Amino acid sequence: MEVSEYYMVLLGVLNVALIMVVLKLAAQQRQRSLSYEHKLKLLNDDVSALFSGAVGVSGQLNKIEQKIKRVMERQDQLDSREPSGRALDHASRMVRQGATVEELIASCGLVRAEAELLMLLHRAQADDDSPLRVISG
Repeated sequence: MEVSEYYMVLLGVLNVALIMVVLKLAAQQRQRSLSYEHKLKLLNDDVSALFSGAVGVSGQLNKIEQKIKRVMERQDQLDSREPSGRALDHASRMVRQGATVEELIASCGLVRAEAELLMLLHRAQADDDSPLRVISG
């Protein structure tokens, strides 16, 4: 065999070897591609599950916000009512102990008209309970 035939055979063997390497690399690339597609599907499933959970949480938050709004409205209604019975009881005790109108306003949160009315009611009640009133009545 001549040198050129050896080169031809050598080139043929190299070509076969290169084709085998290329085919092996292509198979590896195909395997990686399938692996990445599988991982991508899993990630998509995870994102979908997270999205569904977020929608559920959003619904729960809306319900809680509505409840808080109702509670705050109710609290505003209660706050806008007349002074509570406790404040009036405390104010009555203070009047019996000799408190002034200004002290009632400062201590019990009453407006001036309420404090003055409370003072008048307690004076009238004290006058009705006095021993002279009972004897002469």
